[in-house]
Amino acid sequence: MNTKVISTIAAAMLTFAQPVFAESYPEHPVKIIHGFGPGGNADTVARLIAEPLSKQFGKPFVVEPKPGAGGQLASAFVSKSDPDGYTLQLLVGGHSVTGALYKNLNFEPVDGFTFINRISYFPFFVAVRHGTYDDIESLIDAAKDGGRVKFGSAGAGTTQHLTGELLAKETGANFLHIPYKGGTGAVAALLGGEVDLVVATGTSVLSQAKAGELDLLAVTWDSPWPGATEVPTLGSTVAPGFNVFSWLGLGAPAGLDDDITNALSDALGEIVMTEEVTARLNTLGGTPAPMKPEAFRDMVAEQIDTWNAVIDEIGLERR
Repeated sequence: MNTKVISTIAAAMLTFAQPVFAESYPEHPVKIIHGFGPGGNADTVARLIAEPLSKQFGKPFVVEPKPGAGGQLASAFVSKSDPDGYTLQLLVGGHSVTGALYKNLNFEPVDGFTFINRISYFPFFVAVRHGTYDDIESLIDAAKDGGRVKFGSAGAGTTQHLTGELLAKETGANFLHIPYKGGTGAVAALLGGEVDLVVATGTSVLSQAKAGELDLLAVTWDSPWPGATEVPTLGSTVAPGFNVFSWLGLGAPAGLDDDITNALSDALGEIVMTEEVTARLNTLGGTPAPMKPEAFRDMVAEQIDTWNAVIDEIGLERR
């Protein structure tokens, strides 16, 4: 058989093998790991996408929290897992913050991962217990005049943490940061009087604000957020030009097969734009924003550069 015929047959076999391989995935349940406590933003969104992914692929997608170190424990676990498509991670914007803030990570924040698709982006809210401060101006004044005001976040090195540090730098406020294992823990501490304010996601504070337990003093976006348009922006009040947002996305260990990556990316892109999931993301304070793997990877790298500049600006010591 001549070389040309052999090449033709080989090419045909390769073309046939690729979709068969993609269609055979998954053969057993898939884990979606995240690095925060149950009930928080990452956990809520992971469960939101797990059910439709299970239906799409015909096998369970099971959410498994691995909280600790601002998400680092989960990221280290996933980056060292086999890139077989059975260990995924619900990545958060703090992944980029971690890549900028920590000098000796036991995982590589870009090259250690396959970036499958972005799910959404969203701002944070500055929230206090109901009735403790009239507005964001009075909170900042108290933090300037009365010593350190305690602020809670989802963990050291998270986007919420650095957002609070940046706000303190921009306004001259004196904040004492107290980290918790996830946004739910920080909000519980706020309600219990352990801290004076939180910088938190809509998932963590919108329902409590509607119930009258919390007051939302400001949003970190550069314009009022749909669904909470009554909440002023930091940029229009105490910190002109302030604009911080975060994101959620699905990742996996580096080296995930392209067929599996693309199959998951395509499915997730369709899922987040469905009416049901879009509506749920909106109620959580987010906007669906799917992004293909290469663009998602580039965005994460760019965000690390952005947070490096912020860390330099606020003079925070890298760890």
